[in-house]
Amino acid sequence: MKGSGNIITTSEKLEIALKRQGFTKKEVAEKLGVSQPTISKKFKYNDWRESDVKEICHTIGINCEMVLKFEDGTVI
Repeated sequence: MKGSGNIITTSEKLEIALKRQGFTKKEVAEKLGVSQPTISKKFKYNDWRESDVKEICHTIGINCEMVLKFEDGTVI
């Protein structure tokens, strides 16, 4: 993938968001009603559904926008 060396993973983005909002993975797991090992596994393997990401963002009080952008600048 062209330029993939500079791409930050979803897990990395979520870790930044959690830290900035003052949440731990354990706290988020509790608020979502799942086990901490379940959340930790998702972070470790970067295994996210769009709905998971949106739910975590809502839980920690931030907006989530999913954008696909082509090399020509077209956004869908």
